[in-house]
Amino acid sequence: MGDDKTAAHIALLAPVPLDILVSALETYTPAGQIAFGTRDWELFDKLDKSRMKMPVDVYIYASHAGGSFEGKATWHAKYVRLEPDRHEAKPYRPMLAAQTDVWEGEVYWIVERLRRTEASEHISVTDFISFEDTKPYGKSFPPHRPLLVKHPL
Repeated sequence: MGDDKTAAHIALLAPVPLDILVSALETYTPAGQIAFGTRDWELFDKLDKSRMKMPVDVYIYASHAGGSFEGKATWHAKYVRLEPDRHEAKPYRPMLAAQTDVWEGEVYWIVERLRRTEASEHISVTDFISFEDTKPYGKSFPPHRPLLVKHPL
């Protein structure tokens, strides 16, 4: 996916452990694409039906041990596809994640152009709006899994 166009109406807000994100930047993968695992195949099925075959902006907040996070999306990527086959996804896994994979029933969401964002690009997770709502999540919102959100920009 060489151009910068993404779906304008939908985005993905997702947690990824910080050590996996750092490992992803250090791992050589085909076409620079990275696969992150999830059991939330229904969410990605809905995303794939809503995105009109376009890449989708992914806003990633780094999670830490014990489920803590700093409250801001500080990483960005473009979602390009879902890979249900573990063996097909393996070449795209961050080195650290590939060493620790133990889940069964997992699917893999493939992104490209993963990067840390500049401080001016950070977005508070409380400012995101659910894809099916009209109000921001708000201060009490503790995200723990990937979510479909309205595109914030």
